[in-house]
Amino acid sequence: MAEAFVKAIIDGFNSLIQEEIGLLWGFNKEMENFSSTLSTICAVLEDAEEKQFRDKAIKNWLQKLKDVSYELKDILDDCEMEASGSDYRGQSSRLTPKVRASFRSCLHIPTNMLFRHKIANRMKEVTKNLNEIANERVKFHLRETVEERQTQVRERRETSSIITQPLVYGREEDKEKIVEFLVGNASNCENVSVYPIVGMGGLGKTTLAQLVFNEKKVMGNFELKIWVCVSEDFDVKRLVKAIIEAASGSSCDILGMDPLQKRLQEVLRRKRYLLVLDDVWNEDQEEWEKLKYVLDCGSNGSSIIVTTRLKKVASVMGTIPMHELCSLSEDDCWLLFKQRAFGNEREERPNLVKIGKEIVRKCSGVPLAAKALGSLMRFKCEENEWLSVMKSELWNLPQDENSILPALRLSYFHLPVELRRCFAYCAIFPKDSLLDKTTVIELWMANDFLSSKGQLEKEEMGNEICNELYWRSFFQEAGKDKYDSILRFKMHDLVHDLAQSVMEDECRIMDTLRTFMVSDHLPNTNIFKNPCRLNFQSTRAFSAPCELMSISPIVKSSKHLKYLDLSISHTIKILPESICFLHNLQTLNLNYCHRLEKLPKNLSRLRSLRHLHLEGCHKLTRMPPHIGRLTCLRMLTFFIVDSRRGCHLDELQGLNLGEKLTIRHLEKVGSPLDAERANLSGKMNLKGLHLCWSGNEPESLENLEQVLEALEPPESLTVLQISCYKGRSFPYWMSNISMLENLVCITLFDCKNSLQLPPLGRLPLLRDLSIIGIDSVKYVDNESYDGKLVVGFMRLESLCICSLPNLERLSMVERKEMFPCLSRLHVRNCLKLSLSDIPSIKQLEVTVCAEVLLKSVSILHGLTSLFVAENDEMTSLPDGMLQSLSALQSLCVKRFTKLRELPADMLIRLSCLETLHVESCYELECFSEGIMQGPSYLRTIKLCNCMKFESFPGSFRYLTALQTLELGGCFSTLEPFPHDLVDLIHLSNFFLLFSNSKTFPKDPPDEFISLPQGIQHLPSLKCLVIDTFPDLTSLPNWLGNLTSLQELEIKFCPNLTSLPASIRNLTNLQKLTIFDNRFSKLAKRCVKETDEDWHKIAHIPEVQCEFI
Repeated sequence: MAEAFVKAIIDGFNSLIQEEIGLLWGFNKEMENFSSTLSTICAVLEDAEEKQFRDKAIKNWLQKLKDVSYELKDILDDCEMEASGSDYRGQSSRLTPKVRASFRSCLHIPTNMLFRHKIANRMKEVTKNLNEIANERVKFHLRETVEERQTQVRERRETSSIITQPLVYGREEDKEKIVEFLVGNASNCENVSVYPIVGMGGLGKTTLAQLVFNEKKVMGNFELKIWVCVSEDFDVKRLVKAIIEAASGSSCDILGMDPLQKRLQEVLRRKRYLLVLDDVWNEDQEEWEKLKYVLDCGSNGSSIIVTTRLKKVASVMGTIPMHELCSLSEDDCWLLFKQRAFGNEREERPNLVKIGKEIVRKCSGVPLAAKALGSLMRFKCEENEWLSVMKSELWNLPQDENSILPALRLSYFHLPVELRRCFAYCAIFPKDSLLDKTTVIELWMANDFLSSKGQLEKEEMGNEICNELYWRSFFQEAGKDKYDSILRFKMHDLVHDLAQSVMEDECRIMDTLRTFMVSDHLPNTNIFKNPCRLNFQSTRAFSAPCELMSISPIVKSSKHLKYLDLSISHTIKILPESICFLHNLQTLNLNYCHRLEKLPKNLSRLRSLRHLHLEGCHKLTRMPPHIGRLTCLRMLTFFIVDSRRGCHLDELQGLNLGEKLTIRHLEKVGSPLDAERANLSGKMNLKGLHLCWSGNEPESLENLEQVLEALEPPESLTVLQISCYKGRSFPYWMSNISMLENLVCITLFDCKNSLQLPPLGRLPLLRDLSIIGIDSVKYVDNESYDGKLVVGFMRLESLCICSLPNLERLSMVERKEMFPCLSRLHVRNCLKLSLSDIPSIKQLEVTVCAEVLLKSVSILHGLTSLFVAENDEMTSLPDGMLQSLSALQSLCVKRFTKLRELPADMLIRLSCLETLHVESCYELECFSEGIMQGPSYLRTIKLCNCMKFESFPGSFRYLTALQTLELGGCFSTLEPFPHDLVDLIHLSNFFLLFSNSKTFPKDPPDEFISLPQGIQHLPSLKCLVIDTFPDLTSLPNWLGNLTSLQELEIKFCPNLTSLPASIRNLTNLQKLTIFDNRFSKLAKRCVKETDEDWHKIAHIPEVQCEFI
């Protein structure tokens, strides 16, 4: 971390020296000295960073170096600001080019004496401190090279095939999967199979490989088994020799590469062998190919298992998809911890067990952490010692070479220097946070962690670093868009602990804030509503998505600010003009400031601005003038066209925008020439484009169509949306395949007057298509394909068609091959549509549906999910609608307001049905007798808001696979609940949800004031939710018989007076949630340890009581 930051400062000084800024101000000698001194220190920082975790003095020395480096960085930025500010003043004063060119050379004149004097004093102080730090380094005897470090690491990380622990928990399924592959699929492969096992450090990759290596099935399947620990040094010659020695059981004295390779092939030839390459770090494809070529000489079925922390290694070496090792369950982690903490003889004291289970949560499913913490507790007998560990941060606990953080630090030190600071910086985010990739990259930029590289912009470099950290298992994927691009990441808790152990001091320093973030996880943010008391002079990034009393104090004191996040504010209406003095600002995030009405009129002064986020700012109706002057701008959420000067569409002409752009009020474009000047086709970094008309102003049809023709997008575009276009024809470029060959998603919304769709079926990559509100369309695919072998929409996966009143069929010419990849179809309010046989459709959603469309559903034999909703006429579903859908797994019928019955044979042939959801069918009285006899795999039933529903049929007892039952709404009879629950041996989740008490009868029946008796006979019930029982006064004592119950949730039962004493019998209960208003009778009985019912629930690990 320190090395990366110091290198960045050295580069900054060298840049100023090259630009002769220091020479002009008289600081050139000092800058050269700083650069030289820092370079000398930088040479030993690699060694210092590793040793700081074992030597407190070195850690303190590094912190002093970071403090001085921060001050140097501030000086650098002040010099750059003064220079650029002088240039800007020269431009704004309308000086001639000749005078402006000589402006910088005059900076040494007395008018700038005050700035020079301040910088000189700061440099003098920094020089003194830096020299002391440079002299102090000598006493630590730090190495200037890091070659020896890798050898030491490799020696520490030697592994073998022998299983060294008595019991392994939670890896049986992983082991069986790998064994099955080795003795099954791999057996007949002619070429050697490479099976990569991937996971973060300490997750048990080596242990899993040992289990597989020693499995009896595996031992009988291979003639030769070889284990080699590779570690960091992927030297092919060393590895060839190690494989020979492991295979032959004797040392190999051959020195040359050629005889070594020949000897290895003699050992392996015509033998089925299993080779484990443990702990591989090599990412070089060429080096791997050298070794693989030699190994590819065994008989059919020869296999290699590779264990690695790096997804990139698995991608380079694997011949099959990587096996990503998951975290252990909390139960398995506890067993492993217990084995180390208590052993076989030591008594398990209940009080220590309870604390121990909380300690296990720190392990986050990582076996090495469970073993390390268990070993730490082995000889601690006092409860206060266990509590101390439970309350400590992981990095503050005693560490040895077998602990988790040293194991993870190996991955950290294996990172390139520029990646280390980016990773460690992520410690500022709270644990379990979703890290938005764009936000992370912008914060890295604000802290000068990124620089352009060749043709790559800083944003692209940041994207590469995010991907690299993902491939190296520092980041975990947490969210993709529908085109498989990763949008969000997560950090495993222990990886977050690693980042915090590196960034520990930086996360705590408040007097020299570089990044200030207000988190939702903080219990009280009142201090941040008035930030005047805090010092923001060195702050680069300020993020406060909450309500600030004023942002003016931040703006006034934050001259270095590069990132300002004021998103999700409900108070900001107008941004102050003072923001325009933040000349270094790169990112301004105003997303979802719903009340924002106006941006500063001088926003164009922010010449460094690269990202302007305005998503969800719906009240913003005009842009500030001269946006085109923001020549650094790379991301602009939307642009609003206006007739005012400086707000025309041609303001976009010189902007190299990327990501996505929405252009509103295109009806205000004066002429096609204005649209052409916007130069959309030249913005090659643009990925998404939304062209939007409002229709509020009259416009000639000819001008409108010519404007859209002139808005030709770049060939790089992947997402296109056109909204409220009133023209009759679409532009030529929408028919030109070469111009739109990269498009994967198109939305045409409310283009009512269009007579015909463009030939979208020809687009080779189109996967997602939405057509909404076009009156004349009869077919989505209106081409005949006469004599052509290739049909249209070859890659289309998702189709949404809404409010197309004249749509008759999806394709004008029906062929078996049409829409070959279409898997998701959403139809809304297309009353003339009849479906054709398209075998690829798996998911169908139909809303505002007519009977003609529902009848045609029966020909979709491949359907697995069906959702039908919103019909106010039909009293029953069409005959035979479902009987041929033998692959159907999920069925939802919703808001059929006059539906009275479901046919008895409706589900007979649905042998694969797993989920049945019926909601808001107000006239439905019952399920016909025998209806439940067909779907033997039914796992979930949801029946909600069916007010006349009377009873379940007797065949309900046949649903032996049922796992979840949800009943909600106001039932009108005394028999709403099934009585044969005793037969439902797998029912584990039971949700009882009712409506507001106003809709209840005045004298509610027993079923409304007590729980159904049948619940007590459910042997497998794990989760019980009781929601909105206004007249429920008590819970039955038999609740204590539900010994499998793990989660109990009670919501809005205002007359419930107490919890039954038998709840203490629920020893497996892990979580109790009580949610009600503060006047409920339970509110004062179970919130605090002194409350009346607390003794009944004290044994439950997690109790959440919230009263509003």
